[in-house]
Amino acid sequence: MQSQSQSLTPHVHWAQRHSELYLRVELSDVQSPEITITDNMLHFKAQGHGAKGDNIYEFQLAFLEPVMPQLVYKVTQRQLNITVQKKESNWWERLTKQERRPLFLAPDFDRWLDESDAEMELKAKEEEERINKIRIESRVPKDPFRQLKRGYLFMYNLVQFLGFSWIFVNMTVRLFILGKDSFYDTFHTIADMMYFCQTLAFIEILNSLVGIVRSPLVPSLLQVLGRNFVLFIVLGNVEEMQSKAVVFFVFYCWSIIELFRYPFYMLSCIDIEWKLLTWIRYTIWIPLYPLGILAEAVSLIQAIPIFSETGKFSFTLPYPMSATIKFSFFLQIYLILLFLGLFINLRHLYKQRRQHLGSKKRKMK
Repeated sequence: MQSQSQSLTPHVHWAQRHSELYLRVELSDVQSPEITITDNMLHFKAQGHGAKGDNIYEFQLAFLEPVMPQLVYKVTQRQLNITVQKKESNWWERLTKQERRPLFLAPDFDRWLDESDAEMELKAKEEEERINKIRIESRVPKDPFRQLKRGYLFMYNLVQFLGFSWIFVNMTVRLFILGKDSFYDTFHTIADMMYFCQTLAFIEILNSLVGIVRSPLVPSLLQVLGRNFVLFIVLGNVEEMQSKAVVFFVFYCWSIIELFRYPFYMLSCIDIEWKLLTWIRYTIWIPLYPLGILAEAVSLIQAIPIFSETGKFSFTLPYPMSATIKFSFFLQIYLILLFLGLFINLRHLYKQRRQHLGSKKRKMK
């Protein structure tokens, strides 16, 4: 038996398709394979049984054109198979950068196809995938109300987009004209439209409940109920809160977020995807959502002493307890729950961002 320290070159057979390269290394009982691609060069080293018996075999191949650095390999009892992805789908005239073929390299006639045959194989595969897709789709029962649902969702998102656009433009124009003075009468000029939009948003909860949309119920429930609580109870019922500057920041954060969310869903209803809009929709929440929650928290903190002094919405327990429960106590509890809801919604938004903007999963060897 040869010395274990001696290094030899195994026999390697290769074939290609338009998007992939196939290498078959003639080694059996392979142990501890080290296979990497760096600087467009394949490095192979492994212990195995080849033409020269049990030994360490290694080789290097500089590819003709760029390939992906990730590879997939499979070890069998008789050989080791390597699959390499080409960076661009095209046909190579040879495997290696050097024109002269290495002595250890030979065509894999078991998988060999010329370019025209490979194109026919590719077309046949695409046709088979298309037919299978049609078969699968034909098995799924069609929803007779699908177009009606899409039309309904399109109109809902359009109305919300127009409403929040009006709010955003109105607030922005007033900010440029009046400056900081616009902060203090935001509620009186914007509240009616905000009431309309946030009340209409209850439809989103209904859509999730009845299955018109596939979005999870809890995030929609937290956002819609949370915003309406702040709008109708904290701001709408206390005149002292309506002239505070924090109202401007609450409304402005809400409107900017919806200015991109509703157009995204509106275009999705008609199968249109604008990549820039998709990126903004799943990115702009990163600064704005925490800022909006922070503005809501500030409004709650400012409202607590007012509700405590006025006793509004407070109630007294019946005899024999006869204790008065102040509404400000519930606001303090809600303030804590607000940040719990922030965590739940941020996690939901992060998952959505990964789903729409995350990188494609790499093939695992």
